[in-house]
Amino acid sequence: MTHSAAAHFDARIKLDPKSQIGNVHDHLYGANLEHIGRSIYQGHWSELLRNRKFLGHDKMFVGLSEGLSHQNPSYGVVLPWEALEPHFDNVLYVHDNTTFYTGTQSQRITIRHADGKAHGVQQNGLTVQMGQTYIVRAVLKGIGQDVEVRLGDQLWTVTGVGEGWQEYETELTLGRDDDNAVFSIAHSAQGDLWIGCASVMPCEQLDGHRPDVVAALREWGPTFLRWPGGNFASAYHWERGIGDRNRRPGYLDPAWSLWEPNDVGTDEFMALCRHVDTEPILTINMGTGTPDEAARWVEYCNGSADTPMGKLRAANGHAEPYGVKTWFVGNEQFGNWQVGTCDAETYAHRYLEFYDAMIAVDDTLDLIAVGAPTDLYGHWNELVLKGTGDRMKKLSVHYYSIRTEKWTTPPPADELYWPKVASAHEVGLMLDRTWEIVQAHATPPPPIAFDEWNTYVAGKPPDFFEDYGVADGLYTGALMNACLQRADWIKMSASFNLINVMGNYRVTPTAVWKTPSTLVLELFTRLRGPVSVGCRAEGPTVATPAAGTLPAYDDMPIVDAAATYDPERAMLYLSIVNRDPEKPARVELAGVTRNGAGRIHRVTGNEPQALNTELDPEAVVIEEEEWPADASLLELPPHTVAMVEFQIDVSNDG
Repeated sequence: MTHSAAAHFDARIKLDPKSQIGNVHDHLYGANLEHIGRSIYQGHWSELLRNRKFLGHDKMFVGLSEGLSHQNPSYGVVLPWEALEPHFDNVLYVHDNTTFYTGTQSQRITIRHADGKAHGVQQNGLTVQMGQTYIVRAVLKGIGQDVEVRLGDQLWTVTGVGEGWQEYETELTLGRDDDNAVFSIAHSAQGDLWIGCASVMPCEQLDGHRPDVVAALREWGPTFLRWPGGNFASAYHWERGIGDRNRRPGYLDPAWSLWEPNDVGTDEFMALCRHVDTEPILTINMGTGTPDEAARWVEYCNGSADTPMGKLRAANGHAEPYGVKTWFVGNEQFGNWQVGTCDAETYAHRYLEFYDAMIAVDDTLDLIAVGAPTDLYGHWNELVLKGTGDRMKKLSVHYYSIRTEKWTTPPPADELYWPKVASAHEVGLMLDRTWEIVQAHATPPPPIAFDEWNTYVAGKPPDFFEDYGVADGLYTGALMNACLQRADWIKMSASFNLINVMGNYRVTPTAVWKTPSTLVLELFTRLRGPVSVGCRAEGPTVATPAAGTLPAYDDMPIVDAAATYDPERAMLYLSIVNRDPEKPARVELAGVTRNGAGRIHRVTGNEPQALNTELDPEAVVIEEEEWPADASLLELPPHTVAMVEFQIDVSNDG
């Protein structure tokens, strides 16, 4: 990549491998995976149909409200399904709450007067590929009639659908590409047909997960995934999400007001973690859940096959325990947006109840309590720390920067460059202030789990898409540096969220691409030593503007750095951020002597607003080059995050 010629500026980084800050925990490199928007469904899960269990409501009117002639032709058909060959007199469509297969509702098509046409329901907008084979399933109940099931250019006829619920399955191979394919189920006989649920999934899948998404996730390799939320967790009852997927009841999630089909539950999440080769971490439901429910979940995950819940897990096809050791006891219980919000003393009391119940099942668990930034929310941290005592193992902290997502019109991208890169500076100040409070109210002070963070600018429901670009990559690099600089008391870090929703990865039906932040996290995760060591950057500062909730800063350092060290190999990993949008940095290293050539890995783009898209997924990439042994300085392009790896001469004190 080329960058505009501009006068460089000088910086200096002082390294001290003998000054050990703390061990670098594997949990510093994780991500959240929450049931929200297109993160799970239309994300990594390979199901093509939306609302395959016919949850929710229909579209009643043609216009905005009712009138004598305003009934929608698809009245009685659950969204986003539509009526196929509707006829007001001949066909009755009903979301049936008396006869159903799962949950409390099915889709019924009653032909009152047979007219020789096939009437039913359809769903368009599916993306299918020529030569791809799809597994098509339908749970049907009828009167002995034949049922036509179509997917794109293929027809499957189910003969003699009887009076009892039965699951039918076939495989269809598509004859052409179609990004607006239609799936339909219809019949032509006078009488009733009920559809309990339906499914279309490609044969090429990994236990239901998309192979292309899994492959992309493995390229980063987050060290853990935190699931199922987030806010979603506070009303999630795990026992509804195991067993036969067709039988699992769906429901309206109160956290995000989205219909949850319950297709991805504990076992599916564990399969995803296995395929990605990452550690599963769970958040228990403290909003509508109970300590006994949490204890049963621990036993389902960790109990042997001769325990009640372990036996159930084995019956579901998973004989061996999952061995989930790290659990979050609730999520943001201080917030009025949270299901089950409560005051700090009440939370501390409930934490102890959950703690006792869960530890009684598995006394090796690492349980994490809900914390807050600094002393917000009525001195939440102080009161929770005092109320939980030595059973507080880690304190969770969440923080999102800038927060203009509720503005009608978010600031334009070119005005957000400096606020975004300055956000990590604010994060460092927030973490230090939080740690002061923890130290003041707990002996010994529990480490901090910084398990939700990101910039939050324009994401709005239901998709919460953000256009994360180079500036967000710089924010991520400096934020990870902040965690390494505090590795003695920050033992966990997790970006929010893994896929689509404020996502590290963006996913469409046919594509997966990484944000610059993901590329930065990839460098930090792959290239690191086991201990964080002394590293101090010196150079020019800059005044940055306020934006949203972010204050202005008079003297933010332009160069930010941290270092980890592998003493067995005498290998040092130096992460450097050049925040300047135009000027390259000429960096002098002090305190160490290099032993031979090194490698420089850089995340940058052609201009400060660069970002990856479906049409241009490699506008921002990881570049790599050798750092010659005789080079006395590091040359770092503008708006760049670099990871520099080199061996040091341990015989030289520097």
